[in-house]
Amino acid sequence: MDVTLAQTFLAIVDCGNFRDAAKRLHVTQSTVSARIKSLEEQLGKPLFVRNKSGATMTVAGRNFRDCALSFVQLWDKARYKVASTRSYQDYFRIGVRPSLWHPLTMNWLQRVQRQFPAVAFHLHFGIASDLVRKMQEGVLDIAVLLTAPSLPGIEAEKLYREDFLLVSGCDDPVPSPERADEFAARYIDIEWGEEFRSNRDHYYPYLSVAGLTFSMGSYGLQYLLRNGGYGYFPRTMVQADLDRKALKVVNEAPVISQQIYLAHARNVDNVFLPDLLNHFRALAKEV
Repeated sequence: MDVTLAQTFLAIVDCGNFRDAAKRLHVTQSTVSARIKSLEEQLGKPLFVRNKSGATMTVAGRNFRDCALSFVQLWDKARYKVASTRSYQDYFRIGVRPSLWHPLTMNWLQRVQRQFPAVAFHLHFGIASDLVRKMQEGVLDIAVLLTAPSLPGIEAEKLYREDFLLVSGCDDPVPSPERADEFAARYIDIEWGEEFRSNRDHYYPYLSVAGLTFSMGSYGLQYLLRNGGYGYFPRTMVQADLDRKALKVVNEAPVISQQIYLAHARNVDNVFLPDLLNHFRALAKEV
């Protein structure tokens, strides 16, 4: 399949109609229509229903969307990797949960950029399912995760353990059994992974269904800082806010220790990869 067809499909999904997609791609609307017709013929299914309000994906279109996005991203990776040879010897895409950016990944990036000036890096931040899918599809070379992916060709090793603390806004009262409903109503749930959820539910089974959930901890933390409430966050993520008294640790709340994993392709013959992984391992000992 021509990558241009997938790019055209995604432009229509994003714009909502063929006309605006054509403007974005700097081609005629008839060209966009011809590309989608070719794509539908190759797939054997219609991808859009066109009406006055625009273009709506069919079931086949919705099923194809993630595949099209991965295909375009993999093509971009290949294009950048090849193009980087003009200025760089190699190119790596690194996937990171935003909560694991500071200090581990940021320090890692600073160190490897100094040591390997001939290597280009692309940092991709996302939720667990997004990062794991991109690892499986070969879009990412290395990922720092809260859950070990079980995928063929992917090796996941234990990197270090992170302590998750129950924190609250400074004006929020200390939770107590008598105020469990109030605590649950103001609890901000973050998708830290199944291992964390299982441990958290052991201590707080009534939090298994939360009224407010964020897929990314950084946004949940911003919300808590502005509106108050309660939530579990990595110590490294909230330490600065604790130091400046913007948050407080909930006294006597259990600390949940969560394993952090380093994932990468297995048996890859690359001259830079072993050193890049070793820098992660060395820095993990300092966290």
